[in-house]
Amino acid sequence: HWTGPLARIGEKGYLYHIIYNAIETAGKLLSFRAQNILGLSYADAKAMYDAYAKELFRNDQLYRLFLEAADQVELRGWDILKDLRLAVEDCYSWYVDQVALAWGRFMEQGTGKGLIHHWSLPDIKNQQDFYAGFVDPVLKSTPQTKVYVIISDAFRFEAAQELARDINGKYRLKADLESLLGVLPSYTGLGMAALLPHAALDYKVNANVDILVDQKPTAAIEQRAKILSSAQGTAIQAEDLLAMNKDQGREFVKPWRVIYIYHNRIDATGDAAVSESKVFDATRIAINDLSALLSFIINNLNGSLVMVTADHGFLYQEKVPEVADKSGLGTKPAGTLKAKKRYLLGTDLGKATKVWHGNTGITAGTDSSLDFWIPKGANRFHFAGGARYIHGGAMLQEIVVPVMIVKELRGQAKEKSVIRRVEIAPLGSVNKVVNNVQRFEFIQTDSVSERVLPRKLSVSLREGEELISNEII
Repeated sequence: HWTGPLARIGEKGYLYHIIYNAIETAGKLLSFRAQNILGLSYADAKAMYDAYAKELFRNDQLYRLFLEAADQVELRGWDILKDLRLAVEDCYSWYVDQVALAWGRFMEQGTGKGLIHHWSLPDIKNQQDFYAGFVDPVLKSTPQTKVYVIISDAFRFEAAQELARDINGKYRLKADLESLLGVLPSYTGLGMAALLPHAALDYKVNANVDILVDQKPTAAIEQRAKILSSAQGTAIQAEDLLAMNKDQGREFVKPWRVIYIYHNRIDATGDAAVSESKVFDATRIAINDLSALLSFIINNLNGSLVMVTADHGFLYQEKVPEVADKSGLGTKPAGTLKAKKRYLLGTDLGKATKVWHGNTGITAGTDSSLDFWIPKGANRFHFAGGARYIHGGAMLQEIVVPVMIVKELRGQAKEKSVIRRVEIAPLGSVNKVVNNVQRFEFIQTDSVSERVLPRKLSVSLREGEELISNEII
């Protein structure tokens, strides 16, 4: 009772609650390794992709939640989780290695047969098909509906699942989580452009290797708003929208049918060497930011359909990478136009044994196809500018891009969304108590779900208000 979540922050009870949550979280991660000690194996790329979207992602989530809890405990001067922290780090390293090995088999299955050479999976939309596959059908089928699209930079699948679970525990809202096969290389400029309405994606071969949508630039939010205007849409930064009151917000969205809202918390933190260690703190803030943004859209702007997605995911480990985690290049190949920790872009790059070689015409649907190199597995090309937080490659954590569709429930569906607690019923009947020890049995008549919450009972015998037995929780 003294470790309950209702203890005030700063009390020992609250700290114990965090510690027990950390231990339980670590236990689940360690159990996964024990159950899969021989490694991960799947029939094909689709089976492994589906496994990640269904269950494997939880290991990334558990790792984040454990470190989040451990940091809170250590900040208060307790070192009780330090040894467990080392065990969790070792376990997560094993998991990342196993995912890299299993997924790598499908990336390069013989000459020209690997996933990187056709970059598509059955029943999974590619990221560049987001607008045509998700937004446009709604606009055509329901002419009066406005579609709000929130794009949160580096909001990876496991964080989106946590947000979806939280939303489904709220009255009159329903969140469905799907995924997209992200573009390669999985970096911001290309991912953001792919999510816009377009007939063609293209590269402008210049110093910045700019991405064009129907020959229009896409880097600035004003440029994206201009592209969206052809589809009765506009774009705005999340903080600018939240700074508006209800009337200002309604006036802003009134002329438009599609509103793209850009949010940048995780990538802004992780991409800088001085702050990359705070990327899981930034993920927690991002989840809270997006929850507040959804509430503002639905409650203040009368929004009934909101889509939440991302440009890419990310990989992060607390352990500082070693030389073994580096795919050394020596010198950059001739034709390199852009070189980052996790990818190279250029023309006629050729091939190398330490990298996966691909083409953006295949992996992103660009008209002007550029070659790219990405390190195999979770490796980096170099460690400059921070190296624990990375994206740009083909690991599942980077390229399984979430699409969460949030709807406001109406009518009977709204009534069914009421949050309640499980019901309890006594088993049998006890009309007379004749012993000093009496057994009572109860049955829980509902299963716990996102909308049906657990219930805690206090059971005792009383005469009026007077307690005449012990009390059991």
